[in-house]
Amino acid sequence: MRLDWFAISEQGAHPHGNDDVALGVPDTGVFVVADGMGGRPGGAQASQIAATVFVEAVRRATVADRLKTAMLQGAVAEANTAVLAAAAADPALAGMGTTLTAAVLVQNYGRIVHVGDTRAYLFGRGWVQQLTEDHTLAAELLARRYLSEEGAMRFPHQNILSRAVGTRATVEADLVTLALEPNEALLLATDGLFKAVPPLALAPLLTTADGADARTLCRTVVDAALNGAPDDNVTALVLRILDV
Repeated sequence: MRLDWFAISEQGAHPHGNDDVALGVPDTGVFVVADGMGGRPGGAQASQIAATVFVEAVRRATVADRLKTAMLQGAVAEANTAVLAAAAADPALAGMGTTLTAAVLVQNYGRIVHVGDTRAYLFGRGWVQQLTEDHTLAAELLARRYLSEEGAMRFPHQNILSRAVGTRATVEADLVTLALEPNEALLLATDGLFKAVPPLALAPLLTTADGADARTLCRTVVDAALNGAPDDNVTALVLRILDV
């Protein structure tokens, strides 16, 4: 399998550095984007620890086990334990946590692993589909119909996560199964990107750049977010399968 992938992470207008991380190990077929929370230095530490531990857990697994639910949930559990242990060992890191959204591929089959509000999108010629649901208080209230869609957009506590890595003793990831075709691509993006470039604006950017390489697609969406004056870090990872 030949892959074309690229990741960009920009500080944007965030005043305290960059708490986002993007990692990819194409030989293993694992790609991760994480957005740390808890301020500096905790946010940056949490995202780096979680992404690294998750990637290593997947790399240890056999190819036959790599897409199994137990293995993937176990990898998230390892990342969760590692973040909790780091916070317990250093008072300066207390309260830290992170989102974690990953794509794990075996040939063109894969699974999206998702905790938090970093999103995964699948896109192709003329269409874009959001694969993940945000684990936020606003999204939960919307799902329970306590808020309308307009009310959710105006909800004052947009950044409160209902699920994150490293904030509780246990965490369960959402898993999405997919088959990625050669003319399709994945986008993993932190909230700094999709809040500055909402889905209705994101779709034309991706579909008009149909056929572009991963670097160009990644740069296109990140630049659009930066032009939207985001108040957070902006990170994107684009992944395409060239052939199987």
